[in-house]
Amino acid sequence: MARINENLLVKGARGNVGKQFVYRKHGNSTIIGKMPVYDPKTARSDAQLTVRDQFTSAAMYARGAVQSPELKKEYQKKAAPGMSAYNMALRDYLKAPVVRKINIDAFDGPPGSTIVVHAKDDFRVTAVRVRIQRVETGEILEEGNAILAPVHRDQWIYTTTQAYPSLDGLIVTATATDLPGNEASLAVTT
Repeated sequence: MARINENLLVKGARGNVGKQFVYRKHGNSTIIGKMPVYDPKTARSDAQLTVRDQFTSAAMYARGAVQSPELKKEYQKKAAPGMSAYNMALRDYLKAPVVRKINIDAFDGPPGSTIVVHAKDDFRVTAVRVRIQRVETGEILEEGNAILAPVHRDQWIYTTTQAYPSLDGLIVTATATDLPGNEASLAVTT
């Protein structure tokens, strides 16, 4: 694939030439590549169909996202050079957030103890939900939303509402959600 910059002959060219090669515009660059071949008779695997459906959903989300002027502006701010707000929204849909760490050092038993969750996304984490449950029974003792830390924007703080006389045998699970609704979880055992 060839990249051409600052050539007046092909600057802004788009489309195919004789079904042999195709001009594409990507940011400020014009790219020349081999004409893609599509054979509708070729059988698609279940995995290919799943990926195709996922990209269709991502494209629908991205089209909707750029229809909102505020959201389009936010996606464009986050986009790398040569990327559009649409590209960023498409990427955001396809990439789930990551819960990197659950810090339970300050979770010492009394109500008001804090659990700090480190969650990150390529665009924005919109919510983090924390659940505390017993290991042996699976009984949920407490569940609620964490609050975004005012200074460290990748940290979410959950404040417990119950007293825990013993911290042995508890599972703390944090689930992060991003703008398109993708979720990722991490659990630690006390």
